[in-house]
Amino acid sequence: MKTRKNLTVFLLTVLLIAGIAPAALADVSSGDVIDGTNWEKAAGLVPGPVLNWVKKGDWVIEVSDLNFDIGEYYTDFAMEALRTNKGRYEVGPDNGIVHAGTGGLPESIIGLPFPEVDPNDPKAAVKIMHNNHYMQYIVGDVRANYHLVWIGRSGFEREVACLWNQAAMEGWPGARARHNPHQVEKFATLLVLKPFDIAGTAVMLWRYQEAEKLDNTFGYIPAVRRVRRMSPASRSDAYVGSDVCVDDANGYDGKVPAFEWRFLGKQEAIVPWYDADPIRITRTEQDEWATSKNIKKIRHGYEIEGWQGAPWAATNLTWVERPVYILEMTPRDRYYNYGTHYMWIDAETYSCNYKVIHDRSGQYWKTYLKGDIPCESADGRIKILTLGTQQVVDDRTDHCTVIEGISQRNSYVYFANVDLNDFTLGGFQKYCK
Repeated sequence: MKTRKNLTVFLLTVLLIAGIAPAALADVSSGDVIDGTNWEKAAGLVPGPVLNWVKKGDWVIEVSDLNFDIGEYYTDFAMEALRTNKGRYEVGPDNGIVHAGTGGLPESIIGLPFPEVDPNDPKAAVKIMHNNHYMQYIVGDVRANYHLVWIGRSGFEREVACLWNQAAMEGWPGARARHNPHQVEKFATLLVLKPFDIAGTAVMLWRYQEAEKLDNTFGYIPAVRRVRRMSPASRSDAYVGSDVCVDDANGYDGKVPAFEWRFLGKQEAIVPWYDADPIRITRTEQDEWATSKNIKKIRHGYEIEGWQGAPWAATNLTWVERPVYILEMTPRDRYYNYGTHYMWIDAETYSCNYKVIHDRSGQYWKTYLKGDIPCESADGRIKILTLGTQQVVDDRTDHCTVIEGISQRNSYVYFANVDLNDFTLGGFQKYCK
């Protein structure tokens, strides 16, 4: 009994350090508006920093419902994999994915590798994060335009237009036909398109399936006019002067075995979604699937006359009650800029809703939040779930960077026609200016 009591005290201490209140019984319902006058209603249902924003009057949470069944937003092959992948894979001693029968690297994984996660499994947190990554692969190759928007207390400051290209070498049937002798998990490039002063800045990633094999990351800065190999820790540097780093994409876009992971619990939470309804995805002439720009605009505080909250607060997100896993992640690389993070992961979609970031000394620093969005074709045969909007609030500098993804000016393309030659050093250099 004494051991159990000590463990309870220890876990409560960890949650408080993380800025996470112990889970409370949900006392919210659709239609509730939570602001500085009744912020206590959200206690235990959002991370500590988010609760503090509401308490200060910086943010307002309007609780609603989703008008769709989240469980339907998988492609046919991904839905089938929820059945066939049960027990097929395991986590190896180095936190990589291995075949449950042989202990070796799987030849090809389609869908989520771990359809069922037991919270009592010592590797539960690692399995959740592998599922988080493979959710990004089941939509095939991706081509996505997006904007980084700087917002301070005085309002809008600057924006940067970017292009993300990703070739998923795992997770979807199209990857099986590819020659992949080096067992690459994914290729990706991140390109700055404008403004002129930093246009041409570029990053390329080669990520490998082998757990012990580090990412190969290459960077190009126009002022240097050379492609340089970057250390994995450099992915935690501020990207082009913003509040975000490359690894912040999708909550965490780094290599799973690069961190130590711990499962802290499962609870109900209030989380942001882009909208309560799905948006349309259409088939292009190139046989790709592109999101529609005929969607609502996410309006931030600085865009609304008379708004009294934070200029960067997203004022028209859809906030819903969802079950989440809470994970602790600590970098193994001592040169990584972040210290311990605490991630809130949807227990059904494996998407990161929140990430609370501490520095290397253990002091709270900033918070990431994301609103997902479902996409479906006109006939309802294609249904996928993807990220809609992301932002990182640096509470030390009182500043924010919004990552405007799918929007009225940005389209994401899934199952895109991506040329693998673009991810060679020669192919990468043609994007470097």
